[in-house]
Parts: sequence; structure tokens; C-alpha cells
Amino acid sequence: MKTDHDAELVHELIAGDGGRGEWLLVNPRMLVGLVGAVACYAWLFLMVGTSAFVPYVDARSAVIGGAHFGFIVGAAVSLVVTWLLSDFFARRKLFQFVLAVVLTVAGCLALWLFRSDWEWLPCATLFTGFGFGLLYSLYGEFICLYFHASIKAYVLGIFLSAALVCAGLLFAGAETSFFFAIVFPLVAFVAYACVFAFFHLDKRAVVDHKVSDSRHRVVWRSYLATLTAGMAAGFGLGCLLSSETVQSGAYGLAEVLVVATCAGLLFDACRKNRIGETLTMRFFLPFAAVVAFPLMFVPQSSKFVFAILLLCGSIFPITCSLSAMCKHIVLCDLAPIRAFSFGRFVCFIGIALGMALAFGGFLHDGWGGFSYETTSMASVVVFMVLVIFSASFVMIEDNYPDEARIKRSESPAEGAAPALEVTPGTPIRLAETSADESGQEEADHVARPGIFHIRCEIVAKRYGLSNRQREVLGMQRRLHN
Repeated sequence: MKTDHDAELVHELIAGDGGRGEWLLVNPRMLVGLVGAVACYAWLFLMVGTSAFVPYVDARSAVIGGAHFGFIVGAAVSLVVTWLLSDFFARRKLFQFVLAVVLTVAGCLALWLFRSDWEWLPCATLFTGFGFGLLYSLYGEFICLYFHASIKAYVLGIFLSAALVCAGLLFAGAETSFFFAIVFPLVAFVAYACVFAFFHLDKRAVVDHKVSDSRHRVVWRSYLATLTAGMAAGFGLGCLLSSETVQSGAYGLAEVLVVATCAGLLFDACRKNRIGETLTMRFFLPFAAVVAFPLMFVPQSSKFVFAILLLCGSIFPITCSLSAMCKHIVLCDLAPIRAFSFGRFVCFIGIALGMALAFGGFLHDGWGGFSYETTSMASVVVFMVLVIFSASFVMIEDNYPDEARIKRSESPAEGAAPALEVTPGTPIRLAETSADESGQEEADHVARPGIFHIRCEIVAKRYGLSNRQREVLGMQRRLHN
């Protein structure tokens, strides 16, 4: 009933305004979207971390590596095109969705029909990457719009659920792994089609790209951190994929550790929420260098242990930067498809760079006339140099603004953008100094009621509430307190 749905939205408003890490009361329609988001990420995990998408896979790691790389490049290209044409796609979501379906179906058919022609694998996965990137940005918009009250907990919950369902691959044989893998894009597309119809996403107001860019408050250090985290994940995956097959014990160990990592992050997000984007980057960058260093000396049979540790460590900054970016989209009222596409494009470029380094360094026979020992050592050295370079910029400042750094007026004009305490691009440390000088009590008074008021207005406009109903909705804050 509509009354029940309204009550759930009121609960969402209170949860979003009352503290950190609180879960929304999710209605069945939103649950369909969550299932689709989990399937979308499980599809990504299988494509970048396994060879399940290749029918009757064998141990030709060099060819399989090209297939993985093709998917990552396809997704990156798709995301940057979506970013460049964000106004077009934001007004034509149905066209974007249909195009994603067509490209994905074409890629999956090519994978099956040309499964014996290994040279066609990168081209086939390139098309699936195109389709994934288009769908990925649509799900990014959906998450930003409907799960912003506890967005970090939901992002981590999606990651954990996706990793858990991928465990089913351990029980799929070589003959059935391909069909297991294509179930996830099928579920993701069907779920989004339902969400599109449920919430009338094609009728939502569109934020122009120029307006969105003027409200954007993330500085370049943030994207450097995201790129570095992606590069670490890609390097760990490339090291695993260059020597392991999909049914190996290494995959089982990686599955357990990834699930444990995501579960720990989710537990923290629902409790104290101490693990943030800045904290993870400050600890992860030294950790990445320390873990990567032994890859130059340990036997080839033991390299996968350090690669798995590097992969699990990269989950910390990847998930934190993803949730922080989504929160930034909500706080500054950005164009979701545009901001999400660019942020994830940077991450995928990092994954592609890390994979290229690992595949080039850990090929069994080396390349260019150099031995395996030489190429692997050179690959690790280049990776460590890039990580150290990134650390020198990323570890000195916070990278994403949050509620405490965004000022909203008590009764903002309709369509007005939130104002930053200082000019865009100013280091967050200086922004916090300015906020402290103005007084913490004033900052709390300005930020918190304004956010709640805006959320009430969103619900009121969506359901056509009268002035009296709007007043009653606003009283929910006092009743809750």
C-alpha cells in the first residue's frame, strides 16, 4: 500500500539524519534493485578474477590474460563515453539500457561461438566490457538516488553478497562454469528493467553537466587514490591469473579472504564507522609496497599468497572511495551518471594498468628476450615506484568532502546547490580550519536540519503532499528524537 511505502520513506529520512551506519527499511521494489546490483558486481568479479566466462577453459594463461584485459578496457571505454555524453544518456536511460543489453549479448554469443578460436577472446570480452560499463553507471545512479542514507553500509553489503555468490563457482565444473557466469548479467539486466519500471527513472529530473561540474568538490588527489587502489587490485589479479586456473586452490583461498575482508568492513560500517577513505589510503599504500616487495624473491609457486594479500588489501580503499564518491554525489546534488562514470573510469584505468604490469612481468617465459626473473622483478619495481609516488600526494590530505564540510542553508531555494565552506580545490584541512573558527554549534545547526528539510521536500514533491502533510512530515524529526 502507498501508506506503507510512505512510512518506509519517512524511516529512510530519519535513518539518514539520525546517525551513521543505520540501515534503511527496504521495500520489495528496492530489494529487486539490490539483487540486481549484487548480480552486477558478481559479474564484474567473475570477469576480472576468474576464467569462468571462457567455455571449456584451459591453462593458456597468456590468451586468457588478454581476455581479462579486453573486458577491463571495454568497461573503461564505455564509462568514459558515458561521462562525455552524460546529458544524452541521462535523458535516454532506456536507450543506454538497450544498448548495454545488445553489446553484452553480442559479447556472450561471440565467447560461445568462437570458443575454439583463442585469438577472438579479447574482442568478445571487449564487447561484454562495453555492455557492463553502460549498465554499471545505471546501477551507480540507482544506488546514489535510493540508498544515500546508509550508502557505505549498502556498498559493502553489495560487495560481500557478490563475493559470496561467486563462491558457487567452486562447485561448477569446467563444462558448466560459462553458464554459471552468464546468469549474473542476465539477473542484473532483468532486475534493472524492473527497477526502471517501478521508479519511472526516465522521468527523473536531469542535472546538466555544466551545473554538475560547478558543484563538484573532489580534487585530483582523490582520483589519484582511486587509480592507485585499482592498480593494486589489477596487479594482484594479474599475478594470480598469470599462473592459476579458475578451479585452483588459490581461488578458494582468495574467496575466503575477500569475503572475510568485506564482512569486516561491513561490520565496522554498521558500528563505529572508523575505517574511512583517508585512513585506508594512509595504511594501504605502505601495505601495498611491503606486500609487493617479496614478489621479487619468493618462488613462483608461492607468489599467489602475496597476490591474494594485495588483492584483499585493495578492497579497503576501493570500497571506501566508491561509497565516499556516491555520498559526494548526493551531498552536492551532482549528475549521478556523469560523476559515477568518471570516478569508476579512473578505477578501471588503474586496474588495466596493474594487470598490464603483472601480465608483462609474470609470464612464464618472460618477454623481449629477458628471463622470467628479470621481467617479474622489473614489474614489481615499477609497481612499487608508482605506489610510492601516489603515497606522496594522497596521504597528506583528506580527499572527499562529507556532511561536516558542506553547508546547506536552513531553507534553500528550490534547485539551489549546496555551498562549500571554502572554494573548490582548497585542501580539506583548510576547510576544516575555517569550519572550526565559525564554531561547531553553528555548523551543526546549519548542516543537519538543512539536509532533513531537503529530504522532506523530496518526499513531499514525489507524492504531492499538502502543506499540512508537509508540516506533519517535518515533525517526524522531533518525534524521533
